[in-house]
Amino acid sequence: MRITMILNQDGGTIRGMDAQQFGDMACARLSERGSECVVRLVTGENLIKTLEEVANDGETDTIVAGGGDGTISAAAGVCFKSGKTLGVLPLGTMNLFARSLCLPLDPSEALDALVTADERELDIATANGRPYVHQFSVGLHARLVHQRQKLDTSTRFRKITSTIKSLGQVILHPPRFGAEIDTGSGRTRQIVSAVSVSNNLFGDTPLAYAEALDEGVLGVYRSRALEPGKVFRMTLRAAFGKIKEDPDMSVESAHKVTLSFPNIRSGTKAAIDGEIIPLERDVECVCHPGALRTLVPKAYAANARTNFHLLKQASA
Repeated sequence: MRITMILNQDGGTIRGMDAQQFGDMACARLSERGSECVVRLVTGENLIKTLEEVANDGETDTIVAGGGDGTISAAAGVCFKSGKTLGVLPLGTMNLFARSLCLPLDPSEALDALVTADERELDIATANGRPYVHQFSVGLHARLVHQRQKLDTSTRFRKITSTIKSLGQVILHPPRFGAEIDTGSGRTRQIVSAVSVSNNLFGDTPLAYAEALDEGVLGVYRSRALEPGKVFRMTLRAAFGKIKEDPDMSVESAHKVTLSFPNIRSGTKAAIDGEIIPLERDVECVCHPGALRTLVPKAYAANARTNFHLLKQASA
């Protein structure tokens, strides 16, 4: 069978490379897995169309996506629906899913890890049927992403700078909205500033990403309605990987979550894996355990064993 590598030339890291040269080198490396490898270079505008074409290619059984988190999320959704195996080549700014997989963030080192990676069935979530691998969010995070999209994010430095500027605006003017949330034990109503439903629980890391992708749960995060000072405090805790310790943040796990926003204003946005979409009045998030076949580096299994032993020691 064939490996088809799809490289998003608009991804942050690849902009400074000769994309064709890098793609040819990467395919030569991946062919060491014993499969033919072909590369397709695309722009962000043509990404979805190309992914869907490859999903319908009967000779391709593995799609290796090279790009940022948006590219990886789109490829994961296609693989989830088509049953193909996903490979991840981190070429973005944050590379959150790659971090969850314990992939090196250097492209060359990531290729080395993919050559010897094992296929493993990991979890993926959906929000009203739309697949995502990281999180669906409303409120603080969604407003941050929306504000950042209005600024210059053409380079890694500019994207980080734009994120900081947008964060300042969100801290000074935090959203407040009504939400009804049902995690399976009854519906609760609350005025909040943030709601996020993640694909597995986030780890205790400065960047919010799951350290395990096969626990078969959603992480449900909600904050009370916050004033600027409390948003600033929560931001500091998040920067040190201590968001669960914030007194205004509630965290739980669930297999399915129903969200309702009875008084949403027209034009209110949500974010799903970093992409801004219109917020629907009712949203159902569902975990699909083991539904995403993925190339997983050896380091992921080693990290899972370490976490298991730490949990066992903590409970002893």
